[in-house]
Amino acid sequence: MMQRAFFRVGKNAVALLTARTGVLLLGLWLNGQLTRAVGAAGLGRYLLALTVEGMTLAVVNAGLNLYATREFARSDARNIPSLLGSVLVLKMLLALAGILLLNSVIVPLLFADARRTLIALASLGLLPQALNGGMEALIRGRQRMELSGLIEVLSRFLGVLGGLLWLSQGGDERHVLICYVAGHGLGTAAYSTVLVVWRIRPRWPAGHNRLGAILREALPFAGADVVAILYRRVDLLLLSLWHGDRATGIYGAAYRLWETLGLLPASFLDALFPELARQAVAAQRHTRLLRLYRRGTLILLGLVIGIGAPSFWLAPQAMTLLYGNVAGVETATQLFRVLILALPCTYLYLLNGHCLYAVGEQQRVLKAMAVVTMMNALLNGILIPRWSYWGAAVAALLAELGLLLLLGGIARQRVLRHAPIHRGAE
Repeated sequence: MMQRAFFRVGKNAVALLTARTGVLLLGLWLNGQLTRAVGAAGLGRYLLALTVEGMTLAVVNAGLNLYATREFARSDARNIPSLLGSVLVLKMLLALAGILLLNSVIVPLLFADARRTLIALASLGLLPQALNGGMEALIRGRQRMELSGLIEVLSRFLGVLGGLLWLSQGGDERHVLICYVAGHGLGTAAYSTVLVVWRIRPRWPAGHNRLGAILREALPFAGADVVAILYRRVDLLLLSLWHGDRATGIYGAAYRLWETLGLLPASFLDALFPELARQAVAAQRHTRLLRLYRRGTLILLGLVIGIGAPSFWLAPQAMTLLYGNVAGVETATQLFRVLILALPCTYLYLLNGHCLYAVGEQQRVLKAMAVVTMMNALLNGILIPRWSYWGAAVAALLAELGLLLLLGGIARQRVLRHAPIHRGAE
């Protein structure tokens, strides 16, 4: 049983890794060309727009992506059209509300004209990304991640290609963002084609009660998503506000490369999650979850050490290759090396969080992440004004360690002992 489970996990992890490697390499290539075209300040403005859009997306997703993935993994084929239809309707309505609120209220209050235009362009990607997330959840829940990975990498490739072509003709970050939105729109068309081929017709929700039940069940995931994006991006926001675009660009260059190192462990975790959800409702779930948890821990440690050690050594060459010999690349290299030290904490706490999600303990994950995010914001608020991006890097290290300790303790208490499974909205 475990051998078949890990075969499925391995197959899907390879598919996700292949796709994400392509997506992140394309993103790094685009970031490097954008930096060469408009400098570190232009890269900082571009990353700020994507940061604000990403935070808004975390809100409008309302936790529905993770919730739907878990429920699709548990459900039989008869329930899929109804669940998918309800999820897509909710995501469409929330995305439209997010675009309106962001551009009419939040952005005019916080950002000046130049940044406002870029954020408005990026916000147009909220609707296609929201719909894509719902359809991708179905594909992932049914453990066909080679399909979702292919769509992801192809749509991103077309968006990046358009951005690079526009840059070669004298374009700037505005034109890159337009192509970013267009790429997600092409992804929506591709996911819809998969539904047609699978003969799945999303069913219009029977009533408001159904939508309300799903939304209530998903809200703890939503809270965790929002807290996670704040946790990941508060340093960039504070750097932008207190130290300007150049400091944001230098730290963002290091941070984006550090995130790239997580391609392999993150792909493994995402492939493991539907299997955890399946085993969580099976007989003798405690034994099976314990085996998955132990093997997952060993695999993750091996992956992190195997990736982190050579990356620490080759950091100068990687930075120069990606960004060229622009001003600030030496500092970005040292920041990158500091962030590498956090890799084991990052992916072990994510494993604990995935196990808790699988058994319906999303409330506990939300509370733990909220506590650590407040600590992280406080640390950044203290360290960034004085030490700029160095303060942000130290705060990131401490926060990752804190989250590992907290979620690890909860997982040992709730996942690896006999606790009642909480089933989602039927």
